[in-house]
Amino acid sequence: MKKRLLGLLLSLSLAAGMFTGCGSKAEEPAAPAESEPAAEDSAEPSETPEETQAEGKVYRIGVSTQAWKYEFIKNMVNALNALDDEMDNIELILVDSEDSVEKQLSDVDTMIAQKVDGILLNCLSLEGSSAAVEACKAAGIPLVEFISYTENEDYATFVGTDVKSSGIMAMDLAAEAIGESGRVFELQGIVGHTAQINRGAGIAEALENYPDIELVETQSGEFDKNKSMEVVDAWLAKYPAGQIDAIVAHNDQMALGAMNACKAANRTEIKIVGIDGDGEALQAVIDGEMAGTVLDYCEEECRLAVEEMVSILDGNEPKKEILADYVAINTVEKAQEFLTLRSGE
Repeated sequence: MKKRLLGLLLSLSLAAGMFTGCGSKAEEPAAPAESEPAAEDSAEPSETPEETQAEGKVYRIGVSTQAWKYEFIKNMVNALNALDDEMDNIELILVDSEDSVEKQLSDVDTMIAQKVDGILLNCLSLEGSSAAVEACKAAGIPLVEFISYTENEDYATFVGTDVKSSGIMAMDLAAEAIGESGRVFELQGIVGHTAQINRGAGIAEALENYPDIELVETQSGEFDKNKSMEVVDAWLAKYPAGQIDAIVAHNDQMALGAMNACKAANRTEIKIVGIDGDGEALQAVIDGEMAGTVLDYCEEECRLAVEEMVSILDGNEPKKEILADYVAINTVEKAQEFLTLRSGE
């Protein structure tokens, strides 16, 4: 039984720029032994080179992700661990970037030095994580980016969603909740993060369809529940009742922080929408404390990313882009459906 490695042996120390020449290739299969011709009706079917190479192979695949402290990333890691258990032809090596671009790049360097067969990258920074693409390219190791992507598009395939569409969908949910008229406030993620850039762009685009909605303030809550509470507390002190109709957050943790701030200030009339489909947010929709969330179906994206990497390592051409759809959640029934899925009940 293969074992799952939840961390890397980081004892290998790499010098800066140690990218070239560190790649690895799957071992070539031994040539089949010659044998006496068998009768035609009992002969084994001929195998293609790809089938021969893949037969019995367990691919070691490094996985660098965003920080595991976020509920959405926890769901993603759980999905990857489940795939590692279910699939006999892979061994996933999962590593937490801990919200550090420098650590993510160092982790990728170490994976390359350990001669993994392929790397899955859930990148932290659109620009900053691009060096990982260059490193994998120089080492000859296929790279599949999933859920978030880098500015450098020289990877094999991106698997995920049209991130901008989640911002559009979130703004649409908020607009519906306030009757397409009112004052809206936006909680951004970490500035420069791909989700912050694209979800913000989606919100801005959707607002063009609602001439009676005013975007009053936009501020970063850094994807963090406590930070967003501080931001919303300040807004509530600055804008009295009736001057804030809705808050749209770039993730559910910030939406939950906004919800807690509004509850503490007895401003529960404010409609709150998040993105990700975290369990706590789904429960808040069920309880009527959040107007909605846009669920990023990360379990499906993880499956597609792992399957694409295996396909590439089996010798097939990369698909370049594979997209999954978001799911709008603003009813009790829909929220309960996915809460049940993610709770494992």
